[in-house]
Amino acid sequence: MEDETIYDEMERRRELADRNVHDVVNLFERRQDIRGIYPMADLVADNVGWVV
Repeated sequence: MEDETIYDEMERRRELADRNVHDVVNLFERRQDIRGIYPMADLVADNVGWVV
């Protein structure tokens, strides 16, 4: 039973991480003026764009 709970929690966190990355990419698509403010966000958005 505990293994199931751990698996469920790991899956939930994976989905949240995917959603957060998707939101960053969406934000950069809508707001080109914010590029360059936070370099790590630029990197994530660019890399995800290549993967998708």
